[in-house]
Amino acid sequence: MTEGDEVAVLGVRVRLGAGATMDDVRALKTWLERDEPLEDLVSRRHLRIDAKPGTDGPPGRLGPDLDLVLEILGDVVTVAALTEYTARAVKTWTNNRRRLQGGDPEPQIRPLDSDGE
Repeated sequence: MTEGDEVAVLGVRVRLGAGATMDDVRALKTWLERDEPLEDLVSRRHLRIDAKPGTDGPPGRLGPDLDLVLEILGDVVTVAALTEYTARAVKTWTNNRRRLQGGDPEPQIRPLDSDGE
């Protein structure tokens, strides 16, 4: 690879729907950081979880315009495995939130494009 070559960003993006709040985004981020096996990947610095501005939401979208981006930092996990881990953790978090607060934040999980979007 030469200078100026772009490196593909691998990972997944989690977007909460219109019924979500900023507290939901923060709570889900904390949940993901503490969920096995994501916690292990984060602690060994093989995964970074950041809240980033949403880039492809519909105009006039209600709710927070932040997505959680789980970016793979090493060759220790595949995007498919990360998507599976994330989907399982998000489903558990959503079920707990629904039971405690009601409503459904309608999470969407998708792999990042090669440019990290």
